[in-house]
Amino acid sequence: MDISVIIPVYNEEDYIGRCINSIQDALAERDLTYEIWVVDNGSDDRSADIARSMSGVNVVNISRTSVAKARNYGVARSTGRVLAFIDSDVVVELLWGSSIENLVGRGERLFVTGCQYGIRKDPSWIEQYWFGSMRSGHINGGNLIASRSAFEAIGGFDPRLKTGEDVDFCDRARRSPEVDYYQCTDFRCIHLGYPNSVTKFFKRELWHGEGDFRTFSHFAKSKVAIISVIYGFSLLFIVLAGVFQCWSSASVILGGLLFLNIFVTYQRFARQSFKYLSYNYVINFIYFFARFLSMFRALARRGLEY
Repeated sequence: MDISVIIPVYNEEDYIGRCINSIQDALAERDLTYEIWVVDNGSDDRSADIARSMSGVNVVNISRTSVAKARNYGVARSTGRVLAFIDSDVVVELLWGSSIENLVGRGERLFVTGCQYGIRKDPSWIEQYWFGSMRSGHINGGNLIASRSAFEAIGGFDPRLKTGEDVDFCDRARRSPEVDYYQCTDFRCIHLGYPNSVTKFFKRELWHGEGDFRTFSHFAKSKVAIISVIYGFSLLFIVLAGVFQCWSSASVILGGLLFLNIFVTYQRFARQSFKYLSYNYVINFIYFFARFLSMFRALARRGLEY
């Protein structure tokens, strides 16, 4: 088998059919063999039923666990020499198929590649300004491609991580001298599941931030987690200073926080227009305060795998 596509899914009945169709369209009439494995991660909607009704799709059901474990489970059931990890709310473009065909033809070298998510054609304002402008050094776990030999050499996804398993996987791939790690825009895809409101964005980052607070070592290695703690405690000190009417202290801390947010926003979105920077200046506050609160969420949910 040339390619195994691994799709973990949890309550994505609105997107799973479109995801599978896009993969089958991209791989149609290619000179390769492939299989699709949908790992239903304890869904309580129609996600598994929809996937099961589609031809050429293998569906396995597991009890709710972390997405890292779900992906590893799919790999264990698969047989392909190349592993393509696609999230259930992602649709791949047609060029993705020819690009992965070229990869298969390059032999047994160890590689990890993929491309960051794109946004839909009619994005919400938060998708357009935040996610459409975001650049990252790691490859999103929902559009990540690896040779099986590289996956095994790296050690797979860390099953202990609730979130951030893709960042951890990419970091280990980058550090491995035997693995060729690179991003490739030929593997373009669209992420349909980005949050389209401030509330959904806040909830997303509240969940995503948990992995950074799993242990002190994870926290110490995460710039985002460290900065989020600075944001959070700065806000608490401002509130306390206001309660005790220490206005000069409150003003100094507030000024420092506003300046820090200018610096961080510019560092993340330096090449964007003033309009984009203005929007992201506001969103940046929401992002870091959500990540700060995820510290308490992580402490409260220490015994859960997801």
